[in-house]
Amino acid sequence: MAEVHPNLALKALMNEYGLSARKLADAINTAEESLFGRPGNATDRQIRRWLAGESGTPHLHYLTALITVFKVPAEQLGFALTGSRSRQLATLEAGSTPLPDRPADLQESSTMLRRDFALAATGNLLSFAFAPLPAAGRIGMSDVGRIRESIDQLHAVDDAYGGEQLADVAENYVRQIEGAMARCLYGPNVEKALYQVIGELHASAGWFAFDSGDHPRAAHNFDAGLRAGLLAGDRMLQARIWSYMSRQSWELGRAMETVTIARAALEVTRKGRDHRLSALLHGRMALGYAASGESSRCAGALARAEICLDRAASTPPAWLAFVGPGEVLGAAAMAHMDLAQPDRAAYQEEQGMALLDPRFRRNRFAKLVHLSECHLAAGRPEQATATGHQALDLYKSVNCPRWAVRLGRFSSKLAGANLPEAKAFVERYASMYTA
Repeated sequence: MAEVHPNLALKALMNEYGLSARKLADAINTAEESLFGRPGNATDRQIRRWLAGESGTPHLHYLTALITVFKVPAEQLGFALTGSRSRQLATLEAGSTPLPDRPADLQESSTMLRRDFALAATGNLLSFAFAPLPAAGRIGMSDVGRIRESIDQLHAVDDAYGGEQLADVAENYVRQIEGAMARCLYGPNVEKALYQVIGELHASAGWFAFDSGDHPRAAHNFDAGLRAGLLAGDRMLQARIWSYMSRQSWELGRAMETVTIARAALEVTRKGRDHRLSALLHGRMALGYAASGESSRCAGALARAEICLDRAASTPPAWLAFVGPGEVLGAAAMAHMDLAQPDRAAYQEEQGMALLDPRFRRNRFAKLVHLSECHLAAGRPEQATATGHQALDLYKSVNCPRWAVRLGRFSSKLAGANLPEAKAFVERYASMYTA
């Protein structure tokens, strides 16, 4: 594990300016609004992670805001700047702008409040604008509909780039919705719908945090989402969150908890369940059974997942769109790796790759990393290396820390193979990791 060093330089600057973590976050957000024409989304939690050395080089929009706040070069902020960050900063100093001009339809009106966010992906900044919320008056179902569209956009960004920063964005939007609920009027049907979208945002934030390796934050959002789901009386939302919790339990090595949570989700939605959700939950149960060494039960769960998927509608909700043949085969591949059957796992992952929708680049990256692990476990280092290079092709364009960590572990294992191909991969990974 890499050694963690507290950021003493940043702490000294904060002391000099008399800034707490909360005040620095506010100053960063104000600076981003001045620089980019839209408020930032820094939090005091993010500042504390920087101070503790738990977070690596900040994204470009944070760095530019910090430079503005403290009026010092980036090198004096106490971060280890990667080569790519240094080049991006040099480009900005040369006069380029990190964000395009704000389109006319994103201008803030006097009666609506809108929050835009800058998301770092593929080395650039992406603009993400949430649906506007009323500053006063009444909230109607049309407002809720626009919120749902924004949530769908969040998942589209996650599908393409991964969700490293999206938990911050989703949590910020929850606070905006809660603020609108406090200052506006609405009827009982709208209230129920608002709790539904708050629950959906917490569910999304929890998944994004989990995918970034932040398990406590994920658990906090899952709990908040379940409470909102109860207030809304939405069993499907609760089952969705349980599906995420089941996957997290498997990741944490809690095999039987994985099965128990997935079974509870299946039971509570027995009379009105989406077939894709059923397929996903049976896949989760298969993972739990495999981790417990119960191969026959694992096979039964996978068979039920395939049957449910065959019955699924062609237009799933955005959060379930990834559940297709590629996802079910991927679950089978992970299960058979736990059952010490890497050859079978590699075959299933290859089949799943062929059936994966091209828009799910984040999932493709994950599958490539897992397929590399399967080939290596099966004693095929040449094939593992070739697949690993394909994962590296996506490495810089997908923000998925959970699978990036596994790619690093794969590289470390491959380093022991006495092959020219393995050496080339390890060197390429090292150069990209430090770039």
